[in-house]
Amino acid sequence: MLTIVASVSTAVADWAGWHFVWRHENTNENSEPNKHTATSIFLSYYLPFMPTLALILGPNKLGVYNAGFSFVATTVLFAVMAIVTGGVAASAWSVRRRQIEEKESRELIGQKDTLPDYAFQHLPWTTAMLAICSFFWFYLLLF
Repeated sequence: MLTIVASVSTAVADWAGWHFVWRHENTNENSEPNKHTATSIFLSYYLPFMPTLALILGPNKLGVYNAGFSFVATTVLFAVMAIVTGGVAASAWSVRRRQIEEKESRELIGQKDTLPDYAFQHLPWTTAMLAICSFFWFYLLLF
């Protein structure tokens, strides 16, 4: 059950980050938001459910493969999800910090921010959601 919660939470956090923040990166009010790529769809919506799939196909549910394979698969996938979500959260935090630090410099040379103000306002809570998901995946990995 905890794996399903972690998978769904990660997919929701990825969707929120994309919908409220990253699709608006390097756009202006006259251009349309960025589109999802096949890679981002895979990483955001398929990869988070792979640990759940590994458990469902294991001996406790469908029995497609044995307990050893299920243990190794879930351990590897928990580690991958913990690292990926933690890395994305750290990257988003870095973007936010850099955006704040370089604001005056960009204004001096007339360069626009990479994120519009409305997207920048959503960055802290979407980053926090991903960081929480990362901690959750690490918890599942360690316990």
